[in-house]
Amino acid sequence: MRKTMAILLLIAAAVAVLVLAGPARGPQPAWPPAATRASAPGGEDITHAHHRGVHFMDLLTGGPLAAQAAATIAAQVPSAPPGPKARVYREGGKTVREYTLEIVEKTIDFGGGNTWTVWTYNGTVPGPTLRATVGEVLRVRVVNRHNRTHSFHTHLSHYPLENDGSQANLISGRGRGAMIPPGKEYVYQFRLERAEAVYYHCHAADREFPINQHMLQGLYGMIIVGDSRAAAGREEVLFMAETSRLRQGPKVPGYIMNGRGIPGGELALEEIFTAKGLQGVVDQLGKTVPFYTMKVGESMKLHVVNIGNLDHSLHIHEIPLVSLGVLNGRPWPGQVLPLVGGAMDTLLVRFRYPGLWLFHCHVVNHADAGMVGVFVVEP
Repeated sequence: MRKTMAILLLIAAAVAVLVLAGPARGPQPAWPPAATRASAPGGEDITHAHHRGVHFMDLLTGGPLAAQAAATIAAQVPSAPPGPKARVYREGGKTVREYTLEIVEKTIDFGGGNTWTVWTYNGTVPGPTLRATVGEVLRVRVVNRHNRTHSFHTHLSHYPLENDGSQANLISGRGRGAMIPPGKEYVYQFRLERAEAVYYHCHAADREFPINQHMLQGLYGMIIVGDSRAAAGREEVLFMAETSRLRQGPKVPGYIMNGRGIPGGELALEEIFTAKGLQGVVDQLGKTVPFYTMKVGESMKLHVVNIGNLDHSLHIHEIPLVSLGVLNGRPWPGQVLPLVGGAMDTLLVRFRYPGLWLFHCHVVNHADAGMVGVFVVEP
């Protein structure tokens, strides 16, 4: 009798809970894309549902709709601008690949009166990625349209002194024009004998701006020399650096990746999402936040360079950091790539899960000061 009464009481309590709770609802989405009208599995309209307390970190940690968010963002963000077109022709039995770079001053506007005056190759920071193939002659015509002497120095292997683009040209008298005065130009030439990815930068200096300031003003970029016998694949570049002293305003990022940065790092992104939803995040990508779009299972070689004066490190969420250079195919311990100033490595990037995956400097105060980016990974 007592057992029967206990069972009846449990049933009554369960019925009361169901009545008070109301109709059953499907599982609530962890992250709904703002400004997108859609239905959750239970039929609920999830437009603007982030105002109910959903956090940006739910998106970044792979909530149920993270894949949908990634696809939505990928459809809205602008594609990366194409690199410079090379003029390709035959000369002396060799294929010549010729690029033209113009050194010009630009202003990067971070909004709210926060600006950074930069010196650039072809108007961008970093400068264009120059691509060529083993066996070719790489010819780079550099036109100095700035008011200071500049140059083009590469980390390519084996070339005559005339193409060095350093103070050695002035001291030796060989290739003096490789240190390019304002309004002048110079043609650098390299026979490409091995596949390699290296960077280039200005090697000029004056009393006001030493070499490191010429570089940190934005005068750097990448050269990728491929092997025609190897399968072609996607290769991207990531430069880690500090901003130079020619910045105005309290909210210019002190640390940048590919010329971009967002003071406040992940917290700033979360605050933008909370205030403006998905469209607010989309508006930041490519303006103040570096990003790459990929698909699940796609492979990318990512050439990472610390072009600055300080030690930096790189952490990418979700994936092991497989080193194709320094560690010859093994992952970096702790999933963090350490880079002293001037160092670089090439990583294999391949995601297993869709969503928005952060990458950032793991010297965390550098991330907080701007060094944060996003991989937008579609299903």
